[in-house]
Amino acid sequence: MIVVNDVAVGARLLIAGGLTAEVIENMGDGEWLRVRLLSGGDAGAEELCHATDVLEVA
Repeated sequence: MIVVNDVAVGARLLIAGGLTAEVIENMGDGEWLRVRLLSGGDAGAEELCHATDVLEVA
Protein backbone atom coordinates (compact mmCIF):
# COMPACT_ATOMS: atom_id res chain seq x y z
CA MET A 1 0.00 0.00 0.00
CA ILE A 2 1.22 3.50 -0.88
CA VAL A 3 1.53 6.04 1.95
CA VAL A 4 -0.82 8.73 0.65
CA ASN A 5 0.04 11.36 3.30
CA ASP A 6 3.01 12.33 1.12
CA VAL A 7 1.22 12.40 -2.25
CA ALA A 8 1.15 15.94 -3.62
CA VAL A 9 -1.72 17.68 -5.40
CA GLY A 10 -1.11 17.30 -9.11
CA ALA A 11 0.54 13.88 -8.81
CA ARG A 12 -0.49 11.28 -11.36
CA LEU A 13 -1.58 7.89 -10.04
CA LEU A 14 -2.15 4.43 -11.40
CA ILE A 15 -5.15 3.11 -9.52
CA ALA A 16 -7.01 -0.19 -9.35
CA GLY A 17 -8.74 -1.17 -12.57
CA GLY A 18 -5.86 0.12 -14.72
CA LEU A 19 -7.05 3.73 -14.47
CA THR A 20 -4.91 6.82 -14.28
CA ALA A 21 -5.88 9.80 -12.16
CA GLU A 22 -4.61 13.19 -11.02
CA VAL A 23 -4.72 14.17 -7.35
CA ILE A 24 -6.81 17.31 -6.83
CA GLU A 25 -6.94 17.16 -3.02
CA ASN A 26 -5.13 15.20 -0.34
CA MET A 27 -7.46 14.82 2.63
CA GLY A 28 -4.46 14.48 4.95
CA ASP A 29 -5.95 11.53 6.82
CA GLY A 30 -3.62 8.94 5.34
CA GLU A 31 -6.48 7.14 3.61
CA TRP A 32 -8.33 9.30 1.06
CA LEU A 33 -7.44 11.37 -1.99
CA ARG A 34 -9.83 13.29 -4.22
CA VAL A 35 -8.83 12.56 -7.81
CA ARG A 36 -9.84 13.43 -11.35
CA LEU A 37 -9.90 10.39 -13.62
CA LEU A 38 -7.72 10.74 -16.71
CA SER A 39 -8.60 7.47 -18.41
CA GLY A 40 -11.53 5.14 -18.76
CA GLY A 41 -15.17 5.75 -19.54
CA ASP A 42 -15.52 8.29 -16.72
CA ALA A 43 -12.50 10.42 -17.73
CA GLY A 44 -12.85 13.89 -16.25
CA ALA A 45 -14.99 12.71 -13.34
CA GLU A 46 -13.91 13.48 -9.78
CA GLU A 47 -14.07 10.85 -7.07
CA LEU A 48 -12.55 9.75 -3.81
CA CYS A 49 -9.77 7.19 -4.02
CA HIS A 50 -8.78 5.07 -1.04
CA ALA A 51 -5.10 4.38 -0.32
CA THR A 52 -5.59 0.67 -0.94
CA ASP A 53 -6.59 1.44 -4.57
CA VAL A 54 -3.38 3.35 -5.34
CA LEU A 55 -0.98 1.05 -7.19
CA GLU A 56 1.71 3.55 -8.18
CA VAL A 57 2.55 7.24 -8.02
CA ALA A 58 3.86 8.34 -11.43
